[in-house]
Amino acid sequence: MPIDFEDEEEYSEGLDVFAEQMKILGPETTAIDTELSTSPVTLSERTRTLRIQRATISDRSPSPMDVDSSSEEMQVEELISIGATTSATKTSPYIAMRPASAVAVPSKRTTNMHDVPCPTSPPPSPTTQPQPAKRLHAMASALRNPPQASSSEFGSDLDPFVIAHDASAQSQLDANNLAWGTVYEIARGVTNGSWTWSSLTLEKIHQLRGTNVHAAHTVAAVMQRREVPPASAAELWIEYDREQDAILENKGRGLGGMGPWKGKDGWYGGRIQQVGRLVRAHGRFLIHLEKPEIRRSHRFSRYLGSRRILQVRVADDLLYKHGDDVRLLLSSSKFILCGRVFLPFHAKEGSMYLIETNQDFERSASSQDGDQFRISLKDFICWHNPLGSNDRQPISKWSTRWALGLSTSIPTIEFEPQYIIHEDVDDIYVSPKDWEGKAPAEKVLTDGCGLINGAALTRIMRLMKYSIRPTAVQGRIGGSKGMWVLHPDPLQQIPDGPATIWIRPSQTKIKLGKTSELGRAQRTFDLLAPSRVTHPSRLSSQTLINLCHNGINPQVLKDLMALGLREEIQSFIDWTQPQSMVMVWKAVERAGSIVVSRLRRLLTGQARALGLGQLIPIDDQGREDEEGDGDGDPDYHQAGPLVDASHKRFSGHPLTLHETVLELLQAGFHPLNLDLLFRKLESVITLVVNEYVERFHIPVMESCEAYIVPDPYGVLEEGEIHFRSSEPIINPTTGEQTDIILGDVLVSRNPTRLPSDIQKVRAVAHPKLSNYFNVIVFPVKGKQSLASMLGGGDYDGDTVMLNWCKPLVEQFRSSYLCTAPSDLSTFFEREVEHVRDFDKRASKLEPKQAQQAFQKVLLLGLAETRVGLYSKFHDAAVYEFGYGNQKAIHLAYMFTTCLDASKTGLRVKLPVFDQDRQQWGAKQPWYAWKLEQSEGKGGKNTPQKTPHKRQGSPFILDVLVEEGENLKEEALQDYRKLRTQSPEEDLDLSRPWHAAKAKAAQAKASGIFGLTKNLEDIEIHVDEAWKGYLRAVKISNGTSDESSSSKDRPYNKVASSFAKPLLFRGFVFFSDNDVQILKASLASTKSLPFAFSVAFHDLCAIKARATGNVALTHQFAQCITVPSIVVRTFSQTHAADT
Repeated sequence: MPIDFEDEEEYSEGLDVFAEQMKILGPETTAIDTELSTSPVTLSERTRTLRIQRATISDRSPSPMDVDSSSEEMQVEELISIGATTSATKTSPYIAMRPASAVAVPSKRTTNMHDVPCPTSPPPSPTTQPQPAKRLHAMASALRNPPQASSSEFGSDLDPFVIAHDASAQSQLDANNLAWGTVYEIARGVTNGSWTWSSLTLEKIHQLRGTNVHAAHTVAAVMQRREVPPASAAELWIEYDREQDAILENKGRGLGGMGPWKGKDGWYGGRIQQVGRLVRAHGRFLIHLEKPEIRRSHRFSRYLGSRRILQVRVADDLLYKHGDDVRLLLSSSKFILCGRVFLPFHAKEGSMYLIETNQDFERSASSQDGDQFRISLKDFICWHNPLGSNDRQPISKWSTRWALGLSTSIPTIEFEPQYIIHEDVDDIYVSPKDWEGKAPAEKVLTDGCGLINGAALTRIMRLMKYSIRPTAVQGRIGGSKGMWVLHPDPLQQIPDGPATIWIRPSQTKIKLGKTSELGRAQRTFDLLAPSRVTHPSRLSSQTLINLCHNGINPQVLKDLMALGLREEIQSFIDWTQPQSMVMVWKAVERAGSIVVSRLRRLLTGQARALGLGQLIPIDDQGREDEEGDGDGDPDYHQAGPLVDASHKRFSGHPLTLHETVLELLQAGFHPLNLDLLFRKLESVITLVVNEYVERFHIPVMESCEAYIVPDPYGVLEEGEIHFRSSEPIINPTTGEQTDIILGDVLVSRNPTRLPSDIQKVRAVAHPKLSNYFNVIVFPVKGKQSLASMLGGGDYDGDTVMLNWCKPLVEQFRSSYLCTAPSDLSTFFEREVEHVRDFDKRASKLEPKQAQQAFQKVLLLGLAETRVGLYSKFHDAAVYEFGYGNQKAIHLAYMFTTCLDASKTGLRVKLPVFDQDRQQWGAKQPWYAWKLEQSEGKGGKNTPQKTPHKRQGSPFILDVLVEEGENLKEEALQDYRKLRTQSPEEDLDLSRPWHAAKAKAAQAKASGIFGLTKNLEDIEIHVDEAWKGYLRAVKISNGTSDESSSSKDRPYNKVASSFAKPLLFRGFVFFSDNDVQILKASLASTKSLPFAFSVAFHDLCAIKARATGNVALTHQFAQCITVPSIVVRTFSQTHAADT
């Protein structure tokens, strides 16, 4: 685990006040028209104005977006009482339209940041109030002489970076009140080069008026003067309209918990992702917008509305090549999208997140669009992460706290303030105390885990429709995060009563003030995931090295690899039974996790909270891209049949390899009769083998993975754990069933880079823990927490692999607990600037420089951490000197410290990094080189000479790579032996064309020539596509670009051309559906690869009809699977027959 270099609660002295911080974070100043009177402001005038505003607000129902204006009144009285004056300046039209609730007068005196009142919710601007401009001028007499050095709205001094904007076009878009989804689609086409702003005529704008459902899907057709498609039922545009209605309602409905909304039960907002990509073209940076998608929801998007959040992805390659330029650009710019100003507030994992502020650029705010409900970045900061309340922590750690509101989550129950308890529950610490100052993380035995009562868990279970009540839940509430486990008091375990939650100090990451003053958004439990179990778990390269270092015979690991691989491959290649293809279908589905992947698409970000998939946080898996069809953006091309978002637009070809194989199998194709299917199935088998050989993912049947929680009763002794499953655990050798694990076991988590990162402990059963299912309970006794021994883990949502495989457990010998090198801190620059230090520094800067400095802080997540490089350095040191060597241990701690650099603010000293890179950068273990050669990835970074194998005892990954290569070759040889000569033409596929030709010949003999002419027109159309396909093959084979998009682009153009409606000569004797089938059938007679590339869906339909199909809609098809009991029954039948 990384070393703690200093107490984060400490801060520098002499920073009590700062002079001009209000230029950055203080109350805004709105300039007033110079024609207004310049008489001094009086206390009674200003307070009377505020009271009139407040009285106006009180005429309507209270809203969760409201904030008490008394704080503003008190602040103004204080400011005026010390002699603040105002003066007249000229404002631009869009500033004059800002809501009056955002107007405040800055004081001349030096102001501490924590003196600034922070709203608990965005300031309201109800429709019963005067329009912002009128309200502003109504207050003019009270605001005569503002200070000459008036502070500007935060971000207004930054340089504008235009994503997509045209002042003239924007005025017309606003005047015609186009829906935001429609406006976004227009801008998207501009950024992607599909059209320009100059092509947006008033006529087109008039065509695009209406709701998102009525207009957004027509943008491409209108802009390119194509036939406008009928009204869309796409959920995306329906959701945009739902969210917009909720924004205008202004009751906080997007937070959830308010019942059905616009046809959606249990609705909550924030589910739409608006994403752009930063690119560099012709020496300058651009942001290309992508089509919005319903993907996931998080607290920020629910609170503000999806349309107010923009995510900009920055590719690793771009950061590597132009990192300094990228960071400079992003930290010094405000981003303009259709007259709206977006400002960054966080960056992580290659993405920058921006909020739409209440500023405008060359436009005026529109109450019809809900602009009066926007908030400033300052108010957003005060709401979520107030600087004044959190000024004793490093500014780098403060910056990381924004991730708390970006976690993919589902809003569940709202806790009443009195049942959110902080005071009555403390963390449990190592005793006796053996440290000075703040307790290190490893001394906190409950780090990251609080308590929750049975009533709350029962309500969550009912809301989420779980089959059983979870023992623990991972989530976020207010400024806290982590796990919450069932309270140990029996009276708190009953399902009835008020929902109550206890938050430990280690869970509180952001101080928000009194619980009684929190709004609904911060009292709602944002659910990430329930407690659950994944079985079996898999070993990885790091755990394999650790196991071998700690006494495991390499032969045991080789046997595990061979056993797992042979069992998995067998289901792919046993074709001797009538039901063999069903078994193959199931094997492919399991290998590609197809059912779970489809559910994830359908559930749009809810899968993890519903307990589906692996126990890996979605927010931590890197980018959430989905595979595209390689043809840029299909919405801006010729319209064609759209089968589904998971299929290519024109051909209906599935986007993934595994789904392609499944659809071919279920249509009735057999690998021996269709060469395309045989080759794709071979690719699936290769991927399965590579999971073992290249990624070292070896399943261990006697293992599982689950969340860890601290012992709520304190009954476990040091070195003991407890695990009970809600599902039976079957011994693969004896067939015995149990629900609890007993005896010696191994526990581990990722990363596993130190010899002591895997621990042998004893699993016990304790009656007090009998109700704690599907969690691994760790003790709260010992000299440090057991979780911290496992790669520096804690209890805020870490998952652990529990391994009771007898050969592994018996041979394993635990290593001594590793500790960080005493001189580790000397290798890092202590760039630990606390919030108050930053305040003092920023207060001495000009407004623009101060804003840039603050934006740089917000974007620290894009800073270079060198994590990946130190991972490779550590691998090289382990290979050369051994896993337990001090050089390897030193680099392991360098890696883990870099991993936490975004929170600690520590950076590797440049001379240290240069020395490490010189010593380790060019070294590559033999197994890594061998895998690169096998994958064909050897390139400029590959050593000039072939690395030698390590001398002495064989390195376990070298051994497994060689063993894996042999197993891979053996498996593929067994598969290829099944191959026979496939027919060049599938008679089922060609039959419709031949039948049509025969019927046309009969009609022609009777003097009816129309059918023959129709077929001739179809032949001409297909022949043109066939010629285009041959050209595409040459282009694809000749391109040096290895990306799938470049390879696919020419084929997608052919498919687009093939899908175009035919221009028949004379009367058409065939229906549109018949024409589609005949085109596909004729294409199959020319070339099956060609036919499937342009008409995959139609060919599968022909085959299924010929082999005996059943009617099934796409919705049902996406949900079908082969149950395990069917597979087991077929296997038993096969075994009995043999």
